[in-house]
Amino acid sequence: MTSPAWTFAVAAVLIAVVDWVAVVRLDLRTERFAKPAVIVALLGVAANLEPNVVGARPWVVAALVASLAGDVLLLPGGRFRAGLAAFFLAQVAYLGSFVQWPLEVVGALIGMIGAAVLYAVAGRRIAAGAAATDRATGLAVIAYLIAISAMAVAATATLAPALVAGAWLFVASDAVLGWRRFVADPTGAALASPLSRLAVMVPYHVGQTLLVLSLAI
Repeated sequence: MTSPAWTFAVAAVLIAVVDWVAVVRLDLRTERFAKPAVIVALLGVAANLEPNVVGARPWVVAALVASLAGDVLLLPGGRFRAGLAAFFLAQVAYLGSFVQWPLEVVGALIGMIGAAVLYAVAGRRIAAGAAATDRATGLAVIAYLIAISAMAVAATATLAPALVAGAWLFVASDAVLGWRRFVADPTGAALASPLSRLAVMVPYHVGQTLLVLSLAI
């Protein structure tokens, strides 16, 4: 990677740690700055590295821009369905990036098995809980589950370790968030606990970082 890309990558890691500390300390003021700032730093990485796969970078940049919008919309007190729509676009953009890679049938099969298992264990219950909230939310969550599953399958089909790990960490983060919101008791104190929110943010930030760095790995 170029020196500017490394600088932005280090900044992304440091800001992510600041965000995690803010989550633990219930410091919403710092979190409102730090959470989106991580994605801004990753945009700097994507803009300055030399991609190994021709045509992948514009899709990754689009995914990060959509993720930035989603991060802002999903801050505490935000708009859930609007944030979900932004992250739906992010998953579609990441899918567009991954199909620029050479794809392997074995990897695609492994990805489909993983997505099927995850849906059986958690996805179907998240979808049912969302549908119980209201029809529009239920449909939005189902569409998102399809998009993020397709993203993870395509990532796995590349057989690129950093990319596969990043995609599934992203999936894990959203699975925890969906389970917390639609399956667990939404009024329970544990849902707002720092450790519960940290279980969403850490894999999300690590996953996004790996997805961006995979452009140059």
